[in-house]
Amino acid sequence: MVILTRADIEYQERVRCFQENMAALNLEGAIIYQTADLYYLSGTAQNCHLFVPAAGEPVLMAYRDAGRARAEAVWERVLPLRSFAEIPRLLADCGWSGCRHLGLEMDVISLSLFQRYQRFFSDCQWVDISKALRAQRAVKSGSELEALRYAAARHAEVFQYISGVIQPGMTELEIAAAFESHARRLGCQATKRFRGQEQGMIPGLVAAGANAALTSAFDIPLAGRGLSPLYPLGPSRHRWEKGEPLLIDYAGVYGDYTVDQTRIYLDAEVAPALHRAQEVAAAIAARVAAEARPGVTAGELYDLAVKMAAAAGLEDHFMGHGRQVTYIGHGVGLELNEWPVIARGARTVLAAGMVFALEPKFVFPGQGSAGIEDTYVVTAKGAERLTY
Repeated sequence: MVILTRADIEYQERVRCFQENMAALNLEGAIIYQTADLYYLSGTAQNCHLFVPAAGEPVLMAYRDAGRARAEAVWERVLPLRSFAEIPRLLADCGWSGCRHLGLEMDVISLSLFQRYQRFFSDCQWVDISKALRAQRAVKSGSELEALRYAAARHAEVFQYISGVIQPGMTELEIAAAFESHARRLGCQATKRFRGQEQGMIPGLVAAGANAALTSAFDIPLAGRGLSPLYPLGPSRHRWEKGEPLLIDYAGVYGDYTVDQTRIYLDAEVAPALHRAQEVAAAIAARVAAEARPGVTAGELYDLAVKMAAAAGLEDHFMGHGRQVTYIGHGVGLELNEWPVIARGARTVLAAGMVFALEPKFVFPGQGSAGIEDTYVVTAKGAERLTY
């Protein structure tokens, strides 16, 4: 008698749901390679190709350390893979040969990898499976929500700690070092997964004064100065002085799951305009969270936030200055940039269990920024805040 663990049941349910999505696209299966997707469906992040058939148990083909992949994965069929050319034979040995319609994560795999799949599966028609898989991952299970609550609780400890440590005269880099050191002691992974092209993402942002109003190559409302042109993001050696707003914006990964949080520290000497913007940002966050219920579209929430910023006379500073970003929130989970995206025109319909970071912010060139960010889960009564 085989006794299934809670993890086994979780992964079986994930694959079952994914197989239903493939059936709707008339696929015979899909090959998964991207790390977060691979882990989500198998339990390992080793260098593998995971074949998920439209029905039946997946096959995991591991390039390196098949033994570790076998120990970590929940599936029994874990096969050593010495070269890419072996994939068709290994699948044929498992009863999967002659597939004509297969799915791939076309939003993230490279052109060279896609061409290799084409070469070794010459009669196959390939379909992009990434949207279906990302939509599935957007709705968190009970186990995932437990993991997110754990991450949020640990991250709250870090923000509580740093609030008692920071003081004017410290450099942005010194503050970042203190934050990251304490986070590591609490089990933070000190890295974060970001779906898409490599962007050199650092753990988080610390920016004081005018540095907190600097933009960069990244699609975010503010970036900080950073330490070099190759890493134009995050803390610099600038010293935080009285009268300057201080922004601390960090995503924290504890266990496997990510939460995102921002706090901005304003003393009495900071310009009144930033204090007022901070109040407006808090009001926007509270109202949007209250309206974030199942059935509401992400675009409606974005429009509400923009309307509130405009009513306060702050639309020119909302989510940047000049070239403003067109979102106020992003999904989080195994990765920092999951679905749903709370953005202009977004048609995603919210569902219970979706988790997103909501970050209404205002940017004042030459002065700094104001705003807030917390991670929320969608419930029938509105979005529940996980981070504090």
